[in-house]
Amino acid sequence: MSSQPPAPTPAKPPTAQRSDRELRADARRNRERVLRTAQQLFATDGLGVSLDEIARRAGVGPGTVHRHFPTKEALYLAVATDQLKQLVAEAEVLAAADDPAALFTLLSRMMANGAENVAVKSALVAAEFDLRTAAPDVAADLTRHVADLLDRAHAAGTVRDDLTVDEVMALVAGAFAAIRHAGAETSRKRSAHIAQIILDGLRPQPR
Repeated sequence: MSSQPPAPTPAKPPTAQRSDRELRADARRNRERVLRTAQQLFATDGLGVSLDEIARRAGVGPGTVHRHFPTKEALYLAVATDQLKQLVAEAEVLAAADDPAALFTLLSRMMANGAENVAVKSALVAAEFDLRTAAPDVAADLTRHVADLLDRAHAAGTVRDDLTVDEVMALVAGAFAAIRHAGAETSRKRSAHIAQIILDGLRPQPR
């Protein structure tokens, strides 16, 4: 009695053949695309932009956005944390350069970043989120880099010698409030002017 040859195993669809690593890489890219798009739209269109609109502009499905960020507050927090990570990366580059003015470069960038994302930061405050507790490792990394650059500036005499890192971080936070109070969030020129006034106060005072 002859037996029938075994039926060929059906090929898996292309999606099923992809490795977990490829799928994770896709998910990371989609998340980053959503974060960049959200940051831009929040800065230009305000916080009222919907998650579905962010998905459309990012070129991903609404489900992708809702899966990564089930609420607007989760997206606000992710955008703010991502900005902190970018500032840490910039600080690492500055720390590797032999520039005694690197502290002022970093602080200027931190203040500009705050001006660009003041609406998101205000929303986090309203929702009682604190980045220092929500993303403690990233916040600590940034503070550590500021402290290192401050030490370098002290040694070079480019910053007043009675300035501490806690005071520097407080002044950066104060710059955000000053820019918001002046209604300068949408004007890079005005927000940069306010930031410069604050930075000038950190320089050594004439005797």
